[in-house]
Amino acid sequence: MAPREAYGRRLGERFGIEDAPVLVTKTLSKAELAVTHIKGDFWSPVRTSSIPAEDSYLIALQIRGCDHHELWFDGKAFGHAPYQAGATFFYDLTRDPIAEMREPFQSLMFYLPRTALYAFADEMDAPRVDELTCTPGATVDDITIRNLGFSLLTAFDHPDRVGRLFVDHVTLGIGIHIATTYAGIKHVSKPVKGGLPTWQEQRVKELMSANLDGEVPLRMLSNECGLSVGHFSRAFRASTGMAPHQWLLARRIDAAKALLRRGGKSLSEVALACGFADQSHFTRTFTKVTGVSPGAWRREVGGA
Repeated sequence: MAPREAYGRRLGERFGIEDAPVLVTKTLSKAELAVTHIKGDFWSPVRTSSIPAEDSYLIALQIRGCDHHELWFDGKAFGHAPYQAGATFFYDLTRDPIAEMREPFQSLMFYLPRTALYAFADEMDAPRVDELTCTPGATVDDITIRNLGFSLLTAFDHPDRVGRLFVDHVTLGIGIHIATTYAGIKHVSKPVKGGLPTWQEQRVKELMSANLDGEVPLRMLSNECGLSVGHFSRAFRASTGMAPHQWLLARRIDAAKALLRRGGKSLSEVALACGFADQSHFTRTFTKVTGVSPGAWRREVGGA
């Protein structure tokens, strides 16, 4: 198949959409995971064109409900059950899925190649699985996909406010959830007990501290330790009690507190120095974590 046919701009073109932003995650060594934001405000019917067949799935999280539509697989009509907001749908790209949307629609399309299923199985020391145990086109109410997927909307609406590390973490989490829930891949290796050696833990913390904007990829951190992404993430959590992106957020807040206590910088300068997109992003995040705004916190501790 031609590259990038099933996500990003080329997927958008099949829906008649010129602008289809995409997030691509390369955390797996032999497969890419991607999520495309598909949004159509058309009121006249729009029928998607065929996607060249490949050994991959599209998993659609419906952001906006769409009652009037129809589906075809392998040229045969499947039906027109309503797309409810928050519901998840699975499409096997070997079966030429075609959809006709007859009202405005919005969804997140997760691209999951079968090579990713193999990679997840290898990471978990489990037998490889080829198929997802779900009916193509059928509705699934999956709270995990819904919550994780909706958390990615900010990455599309305000990409400067969401770091690469967070996107990698969430996208990988969705992929693992699909592999374990719908492909039956189960982790059979021994759990990580000792965590990372001290030198590895210090090294990755140094890397994240030097990249407070969160643009350091999860794979770069795992490569520093000579580990797979999955093994690294489990070992890091065992060592620190939190996921890498959570540790990074805590480090940002600590760095901001140090600058606020020291004084001499405006809130906007502190925000940029600590990897936040702008002052409003900083204020929102700081208040959510600490329960008080940065300005109020600085006044409480006596910062200049």
